[in-house]
Amino acid sequence: MSIESAHDPRVSLVKTKYFSLHPKPLERWLWKQSLPPAAERVFWLHWEAGMQNGDWCSEIPLKRVAFECCVDPSTVTRAYQLLKALELIRREDPGRDPNNPFQQATAITEVRLPRDLVTELSKSPNRPTKALGPLRAETAEKTGAPPTETPVSASPRKARFSREQTQAMWSRASAAERTRYFAASRDRLTSLEFDANTQLTPEDRGEILSQLAQVAAARPSPNPTKSVSPAPAPKGPRRLSVLELARVRREILKVVPSASGPEVLRQVIWAVEQGALQRFTVTMAVNVALKKIREGAWGRPHRMPPNWLPQALKPTHAQPEPCSVA
Repeated sequence: MSIESAHDPRVSLVKTKYFSLHPKPLERWLWKQSLPPAAERVFWLHWEAGMQNGDWCSEIPLKRVAFECCVDPSTVTRAYQLLKALELIRREDPGRDPNNPFQQATAITEVRLPRDLVTELSKSPNRPTKALGPLRAETAEKTGAPPTETPVSASPRKARFSREQTQAMWSRASAAERTRYFAASRDRLTSLEFDANTQLTPEDRGEILSQLAQVAAARPSPNPTKSVSPAPAPKGPRRLSVLELARVRREILKVVPSASGPEVLRQVIWAVEQGALQRFTVTMAVNVALKKIREGAWGRPHRMPPNWLPQALKPTHAQPEPCSVA
């Protein structure tokens, strides 16, 4: 049955249902490690979730992972230990759940690539682009296979001149043509006047005009009448992400006692989000604060409100108060 048949359930499955694509170098590297099938399921689940989130981080409860991968929660725990040993994931413990202090919050999982896999990526072939349509047709004609259809709107990319061809092209150009080319590229023009008795071939002239078009499209022409507006400031106050809060809490508890850890964490969050460290990037500001804490040079930030609480630590419901009348 043809693969284009609308009555074939396999065609309907491919065209209408979700499916996952695993990068071939990473998949083959996992096969070489002889990972258990359950560990591979857990890894690919976090890989797809992190890719959809856009930051390669996911926050999925352990029971949810066990349900999605059709394994037991204890198997998921062993899979996490194995994946962490292979440097495939990094998990940050955010501590207690702010909404429920008697329950552990969901850990943030970041998928990673081991160092030895990164060094082997250059050896893996890349996917062909749409510009190779004529090459595929030529290969199919030589092998006798039917050529694949290419979209009508997809135009083949013009082969660029080599270094030797470019040098030979400019050696045939006159001094006046070089001067006009320099002025046209400076002013972002897409046309050039060639000499009447030019020595440039039609291919050379087409290449020069193509270069001018690329230069003009690379950056818009300056408009002196239009004032340059400053870059828009980020909307809303700066907030540390859940992963950054978990890292800061973990590093602080390594140095300071657990009793004073929440207070130091509150001071660091205020300094990074609203205090003196706000002028740095989030990563640099956090590193500066942690360095001062390790060196014993950290102090309460100036102008910090006494009862200030970060957004992540604010209670969502009224706090119970002891009755002093009874």
